[in-house]
This record gives sequence, structure tokens and C-alpha cells, in this order.
Amino acid sequence: MSVYEKRIEYGSDKAAEKQKALRESGNMDSRFQEMAECVYAHLNDEISKMIFEARRLYASTGDLGYITGLESKYRNLNSDMQVYVEKIQKGSHCMIYGAGVAGHYLAGRFKGFGVIVDAFIDPDESKGPVDPETGIKVITDKELSENKEIYDGMTIVVSYPVKPVADEIRKRLIDDIGISETNIIGGIFDWRNNQGQYFDYFEAKENEVFVDCGCFDGATCYNFAGWCGTKGFDHIYSFEADPENYERSRKLLEPLGKCDLYPYGTADVNKKVYFAADAFETSCIISREEAEKRNFEGVTEIETVALDDVLAGKRITYIKMDIEGAEYEALLGARKIIMENRPRMAISVYHKFEDFVTLADLVLEMHPDYRIAFRHYGFDDLETVMYVE
Repeated sequence: MSVYEKRIEYGSDKAAEKQKALRESGNMDSRFQEMAECVYAHLNDEISKMIFEARRLYASTGDLGYITGLESKYRNLNSDMQVYVEKIQKGSHCMIYGAGVAGHYLAGRFKGFGVIVDAFIDPDESKGPVDPETGIKVITDKELSENKEIYDGMTIVVSYPVKPVADEIRKRLIDDIGISETNIIGGIFDWRNNQGQYFDYFEAKENEVFVDCGCFDGATCYNFAGWCGTKGFDHIYSFEADPENYERSRKLLEPLGKCDLYPYGTADVNKKVYFAADAFETSCIISREEAEKRNFEGVTEIETVALDDVLAGKRITYIKMDIEGAEYEALLGARKIIMENRPRMAISVYHKFEDFVTLADLVLEMHPDYRIAFRHYGFDDLETVMYVE
């Protein structure tokens, strides 16, 4: 089977639906199993094998417990993350401050993890009394204050991803409403370990050239620069298709220098696609069918490019991809770069549950002697990264 035939079988929405149906039936495609065995033989260490096996069992059964049950030594959790895991356990209750995109995202993750969200807290009265997207009750700060005895002792999760804003909310909850500081935990910026993510497996070399697919807010580029340290770096090529995220990144990255930012998605070819732009890290390419389901609300058209075209002739040493399920086609679009430069890579493999096998299989077709490692940075099935060298 050619790599392009595999793209049709494994890299498309229909492929994901097929694999989902197989998973729900308790079976997995035999060819998928063969690929999994091949990938396993290329794994670098025990941690990678444990994570791989947990994801394989999750893929075949749908039981998230295989991942959440991983011992801490097999997960890259920082101290903030460990506190989060201890505070938010299966069967526990919490409230989420913020009924916006980040709050909805957290509520969805918590539901899968078995955590019960009793209410959103939001100062915007128009958000209540019930959130139409999730069916969860919405209360205001005033209602929280007036009914503190009801909610006293309950964990409040601040969902705002911007730390200064989250800190101000935390201060207001403590000073104005009287919530105990021990019952408030931070939001998106520390509910997973995204500080070392992408850069805690490899050591930087001299004259690194970085490609960042899925720039979001630009922070990863600064993390890359910090990883390079005194060795410095030659250049960064960064791609972000969400218009608001692009503008945010453009302003943030300007002082960094030696960085080209492109307002495109990355795929196998240059084309126009539908894109759900929510100004958050979950912005993603979607199908026309999905766009129609959304009545095209929050949906725009963007251009995608192949890295082989935009970066033709460039020396590339390190590629990071975290693009919400579009990694397979983006890797195809970087085939020439990968073949010629043999870059190290950090690729997210959790957006589609089969990605931990299909993406690894794809890079092994390009370089059969690549070695592969997996690291896991979250408390549920999110944030599994494949490192390739």
C-alpha cells in the first residue's frame, strides 16, 4: 500500500470514523495492528512502550482509564499539574469560572474524565441561567457571593488562559467573595505541563532551525529560543491560520527576531479549506459537512500550504506539529524536507485516536531508521507527543 493510499485510509475524516466504529465494536483493523507492531519495534525506551501500550488499549476499547491510570513516572507532569490531578479526581465536583470557549473546553474534558461540573461562574448575566451548549447551570459572581454557604468548600477552576486575567479573578474570588485560596486552582495555562512540552526530550544543537506548525500565541517559539539557550538559533518559520491568533503572535514574535510568521495552515498541498476559528488553541481545519452543521458560524476559509513549497531549499533541523488532527497531511506536505534534512520532530499524536500509530508509521516510511519516543503531558488522553530522531 502506497503512502498516499494510506492517507486515504488513515488520514481522513472517513478513516477516523471507520476506526471509531471498529473501536466501538471491540475490534481493530488488522493492518492497523501490523503497523502498531512495527512502530513498537522502533520505540526508544520503557516510558515510550508504556505510553504506547496505554494508547493502544484506549484505541481498541475506548476506556480512558488505560491512560489516566498510568503511573506518574510514565507521565511528564510538573508540580502545578500534579496538584491539579490530586484536586480533580473521577467522581469529584467542581465549578468552572468562565462560560466561554475555554470553560466549555474544560467542561468537555472533565466530563470524559468523570468530573462533575455543578456550575459555570460568569459575570455576564446573559450567559445564564443555563449554558445552552452544555446544559450546565450558570451563576454570576453576585449569586456566588449570596449563596456562598451552598458552594463553600467546592473547587473552583479558573478557565481563563491569560495568566494576569486569571490572577485577577483569583484575587477577586478571595478578597471580594471570601473563597478560600486552597479551593481555587488555575486554568488552561497550568492544568497540563506545557512548559517543557516539545523541548524536554532532545538537547539543542548548534544552529537549530525550527518549524512551528500551529503557532497559537507564539509562546512555543520563545520556548524554542529558551531551549537553544546560549547556543542560539539560526531561524524560526512559524505557521498560524487563525486570524486573531496570527495577529497576537505577530505582535509577540516581533521582538524575537529571526522569525518568519505565515498566516496559513499546513497540509499536503496548497488549497483552500474550511476552518473553525475560535481564537483559541483548538482552532482547526474542518470538513464542509462540519461547516454546514455549524451553519458556518465562526467558520472561515483559509489557505493551506505544503512545507515543501514554502520552505523549499531551506535547512530545517527541528519540526513541531500540533495542528488539531491535520498532522498526517502536513507531514505528507513536508516529505521532501524530511527526506533531505532528516530533522528531529515533535508531533502531537492525540487528536485522532489512531494517530499514535499512523503518524509514526508515516515517518518510518520516510526514514526507516528513525527512532521514536512518546511522552505524555496531560491527565487524560490529551497531550501525547511523539518525538522522532
